[in-house]
Amino acid sequence: MLHLKLDARANVTIEVDFLGQGAWEKYETIVAVGTGHYRYHVFPTGFSAHWVRLVTDADCTVTAEFMYT
Repeated sequence: MLHLKLDARANVTIEVDFLGQGAWEKYETIVAVGTGHYRYHVFPTGFSAHWVRLVTDADCTVTAEFMYT
């Protein structure tokens, strides 16, 4: 699960590198997270990637927390 909070309105794109070799792929875009608003995303069962990064379409500070179970 991914928890997000932003200090400005922005779309957040989740990108993944499944093999850890720098081959980034768009996974999903979380649309219009507003100032001070909270959003979450639940990854499907069995989802696995070596690296995950978040890209925004506006300047902002993002607080992100990944929870693994």
